[in-house]
Amino acid sequence: MNHPQDTIPVLTDIIEDDAHAAPPMDRTSLFLDELEAHLTTAIHEQADELVHNACREMEALLLEQVSDRLRAQLPEMIAGIIEEHFRGPARAN
Repeated sequence: MNHPQDTIPVLTDIIEDDAHAAPPMDRTSLFLDELEAHLTTAIHEQADELVHNACREMEALLLEQVSDRLRAQLPEMIAGIIEEHFRGPARAN
């Protein structure tokens, strides 16, 4: 099979780069972008963990404070209720 050379497409036009195209990113910029994304994720995860731990600690502290207050007030509350019960409604202040 003998093909004439005119049928083989040949690119002869010079194509200019588009003036509006973004410049190619260099490896340093790519590395810095990846590093920034990694740091952002790691810092966010750490902050999230610290906040959750702080909330658990505050919850435990509040529970302890409420329990202590109840323990301190309970004897007086029970004594008042028992006294009111046995005095009856006619003798209430």
